[in-house]
Amino acid sequence: MPPTPTPPTKAELGAAIRRLRTDAGLTLEELAAAADMHVTYLSGIERGKNNPSWTKLAGLAEALGQPVSAIVDAAQAEAAGRDQPAAKA
Repeated sequence: MPPTPTPPTKAELGAAIRRLRTDAGLTLEELAAAADMHVTYLSGIERGKNNPSWTKLAGLAEALGQPVSAIVDAAQAEAAGRDQPAAKA
C-alpha cells in the first residue's frame, strides 16, 4: 500500500489559493471583496500566515467560482510537489 501523502501546510494552501486567484485573473483586492474578507487577511492566507476557517474557504471558493474541493485539490497538488524527490540533472 502506498504511503499516505502528508497534508498540505498553510503555506501550500496559500500558494494554491494564490494560483487559483491569478488563474482567474483576480487581484488580491478583487478576491477579498468578492469573498467578503479584508485584503490583509487574504494576503495572510496566501502567505501561509493565516489559517482560514471552513466558512472563509467556502467564501473564497464561491468568489473564485469553484467548489471547495478545487481549493483542496490545488493544495494537495502543492503538497505533492513537496513530497516528490528532487529531479536529477
